[in-house]
Amino acid sequence: MIDFTNCEINKFKYYGGKNCSKICIVYNNQDYMLKFPSLNDNDAEQTYANNCISEYVACKIIKSLGFKVQDTILGTYNLNGNTKVVVACKDFTSLGVVLRQFAELKNSQIESFKNGYGTELEEVIQTIESQQICDVNYLKDFFWDMFIADTLVGNFNRHNGNWGFLINERLKEVEIAPIYDCASSLYPQLTDERMKKIIDDEEEMNARVFVFPNSALKIDDKKINYYDFISSLDNVDCNKALLRVFPRINLNVINEIIDNTLYISDIRKEFYKKIIKMRYDLLLKVNYNKLISKEG
Repeated sequence: MIDFTNCEINKFKYYGGKNCSKICIVYNNQDYMLKFPSLNDNDAEQTYANNCISEYVACKIIKSLGFKVQDTILGTYNLNGNTKVVVACKDFTSLGVVLRQFAELKNSQIESFKNGYGTELEEVIQTIESQQICDVNYLKDFFWDMFIADTLVGNFNRHNGNWGFLINERLKEVEIAPIYDCASSLYPQLTDERMKKIIDDEEEMNARVFVFPNSALKIDDKKINYYDFISSLDNVDCNKALLRVFPRINLNVINEIIDNTLYISDIRKEFYKKIIKMRYDLLLKVNYNKLISKEG
């Protein structure tokens, strides 16, 4: 168990985002963004009280699929006598290299008058296909691979402001940034008490697979339902991503990640493993097998 309370604070580095408080600390001679749990407003279904846990576990799961992901460490921080579970996310920027959000790239498409943060799927794909800083096919494959990973962990907030690029303007070099900001995965709103009530309720569990959460991406201003979108098999690029990513999912490895996570209860571990298995079977596996049958 790591206590970050006495770590040096880098007062000259700040982080954006609105879901939680963040500071930059120096840990093992490296800058880390330290994320704090959001305040609980006494509405257990609408808060992010477990956002730090979700950030840590979801990043570890996605990394196990072979993605380049931010490094995360769970620990504690004592603030005014109150000890909080926090997550330290290694800062992957460096001297001369800055993180640019996809929203900024989208906003730079001067022939379009759309908002950079608008998540209409058609606009996002148009930006990917018209941008000139990265190979189009490589970027499109990454986008859809990330969509499949987010499907597995139930990420409801992968918008244009939490994925992007590492850019060295002086050298004119660019690479896709490691996947980061996964705190909206794994149902961070749910308390342990709520999990106890729903884990053996088939209707409640099915709702969290087939009904919600939805993706932040939209079609005709309506958020995409993961189940409906993937099971339709209408999007060729999404189908290809499913064929690429699904074979890399190892439930035994994922269960080990969950079991080895500190600070969480046995009921939360049980819920995570059960819901991941359901999303694996009912959202991904069944449609992967359909695609394999079609190809055969």
